[in-house]
Amino acid sequence: MTVLSVLDQGPVRRDAGPRQAIHDSVTVARELDTAGYARYWVAEHHGTASRAISAPEVLIGAIASATTRSRVGAGGTMLPNHTPLHVAEQFRILHTLYPGRIDLGVGRATGATDAVTGAAPARGLQGDPAPARGLQQDRDVFDASLRELLAFGGRREFPAGAAAGDADIRVMPDDVPLPPVYLLGSSASAARTAAALGLPYAMTAGFRDPALAVEGLRLYRQRFTPARDGDHPYAIVVLRAWVGDDREHAEALAAPERLANVWQLAGDAAALVPVHEALAYRFSEPERAVRDRLDLRSDLVGGPAEVADQLAALAGASGADEVMLVTNTYEPADRVASFRRLAAAVGLAAPASA
Repeated sequence: MTVLSVLDQGPVRRDAGPRQAIHDSVTVARELDTAGYARYWVAEHHGTASRAISAPEVLIGAIASATTRSRVGAGGTMLPNHTPLHVAEQFRILHTLYPGRIDLGVGRATGATDAVTGAAPARGLQGDPAPARGLQQDRDVFDASLRELLAFGGRREFPAGAAAGDADIRVMPDDVPLPPVYLLGSSASAARTAAALGLPYAMTAGFRDPALAVEGLRLYRQRFTPARDGDHPYAIVVLRAWVGDDREHAEALAAPERLANVWQLAGDAAALVPVHEALAYRFSEPERAVRDRLDLRSDLVGGPAEVADQLAALAGASGADEVMLVTNTYEPADRVASFRRLAAAVGLAAPASA
């Protein structure tokens, strides 16, 4: 059976706000701790009206302390926003407090939806603006930062061009290893990077043709080069899923998130609204154009048996070792219920306590 896991994006409800969304994440993680999902990862977003989690490393600690079974991790830490040294220190401390239960997923985006917010973390300490770079330069900088993070974790040599003396820095606590590192991405470039570094790869398939996920994971496995003895390719595909009592119910559960997606892409971001408002909403012409462009073919939507079949088909076609699911609903209880329906349909067993 394919391993199943959870990715929490911290959906914000209009009538509750981002503060409650953070508490909701801890509650949902606690409720799902015995449902059989292997991991509970949290995302990183900045300045996004419908997403509350801006500091996954903080929330990871809260969730790990509230649970006993699931592995808890970042899905992911957006490396352009952080120094590799600090990330290594943060996750070594988390690994110290919750040994054997922490994962470090890293991504090359900023987690922001506007240029000003996205550029803010890269400013110098004196507030100097980040230098303008092209796409390939951004990729090169990210790859160097990722290699530096792995080096601070004792897993690689420092990359060429690293600051003199970096190898002499004592990364505390230095008697605890860096937890497992996963690369997140949605492109062939990210797949090649994960393969070249011998890292597990989590590929986001939302708003994409499922065939792209199949091709991305094929490329990853084809190019995989072990960095250490025992390394082997491990592929995760990240999908959106809503499991209702039947398809109509599932479509209703998905409506608030899909409407929030349209608003975000149309430049008018807002928190999720209740199901009845989302279903009754009348799109403007520009919003309808955005909605019609969204590629929802990778979404898993339906009753328990239907989604279980969809999941098995996509996992089989892609060869994924694991499927990680995003289920953003208006009510947290609906999120829990959706995951529980799927767990029952596929026969998940609760992971052993750590």
